[in-house]
Amino acid sequence: MSERPRLSPAMADVRRAVRNSWTDLNLYKGSTIAVACSGGADSLALASAALFEGNRAEIKVIAVIVNHNLQEGSMEVALRTKGVLTEIGFDVVEIMDVVVQQSSLGMEAAARNARYGALTEFANKHNALVTMLGHTLDDQAETVLLGLARGSGAKSIAGMPALSPDGKYLRPLLGITRKETVAYCEDLGLEYWSDPQNLDTKFSRVKVRLNVLPVLEEELGPGIASALSRTAEILQDDLEYLEAQAAEAFSSVAKTTNNSVVIDTEGLEKLPKALATRVIHKSLSLLGTEPAKVQIDSVMELVTNWHGQKPLTLPSVRVERKGKEIILKSTKTMKPGAC
Repeated sequence: MSERPRLSPAMADVRRAVRNSWTDLNLYKGSTIAVACSGGADSLALASAALFEGNRAEIKVIAVIVNHNLQEGSMEVALRTKGVLTEIGFDVVEIMDVVVQQSSLGMEAAARNARYGALTEFANKHNALVTMLGHTLDDQAETVLLGLARGSGAKSIAGMPALSPDGKYLRPLLGITRKETVAYCEDLGLEYWSDPQNLDTKFSRVKVRLNVLPVLEEELGPGIASALSRTAEILQDDLEYLEAQAAEAFSSVAKTTNNSVVIDTEGLEKLPKALATRVIHKSLSLLGTEPAKVQIDSVMELVTNWHGQKPLTLPSVRVERKGKEIILKSTKTMKPGAC
């Protein structure tokens, strides 16, 4: 499919966003970058812009389509998307079929885990330096609002980072709106897929998108999504500093084995609360659980309000104070390379 000769504002903005996101990746000619594409406007615009910029920079851009098999006709959508990507010039396009296992985390989380597993497999197979994801400014705003609603702390409100901490995933479009990605596709005549689940309000994110954000825009004025996205960006800078300080604090007050963490209570008590709670959070996370605030607070009680309490039984973790130490034990093996 040949591109229209005139460069539209949306095309320029999306391509610039992709180009700028590559600046700090230490790319070289011949590098391989993967892009995940569902066929929707966001990921299709990203794929097209990445291919354009890749051709200019002599960077190889390949595409992966993850078929979750959760909707009737999902393979037809995947095949149609593969056809579009091939037509615009992709040499490598693969469909990764996954089976989503229902778990206590819920279907959305299970689908996300299956998707990222497939993306990792694809990237490893092709030696891709990074995988690009099509999350937009609107997605970021929704993530911030969901984090606020759940009361899950600064990390959730900080939203999605442009580059994941492990360096595997890149989100070039966090400054680009969904309206712009749609315009990009329309300007180039790219036929994108509209996922019916994006209108299904049984999903919390869809409720935020269709019901909450429009009300905020109407009552508080335009620009709410951009403001929420800016909030996430500011918090990410703050969190980066706090996490670095917390890592040093953890090293100074905690000792680890393959199935336990031992924390020095005197050292923990001297830390600022923001660092102490992060030390406990990391300790529980290393032992295989995703701690809630109430669980972190209950461990802190063993430090700040110690009067001989019985051991705590948290999900997958047993926590006990002995003298001036808090011992967290798990039957699970600690995450490799975490400490």
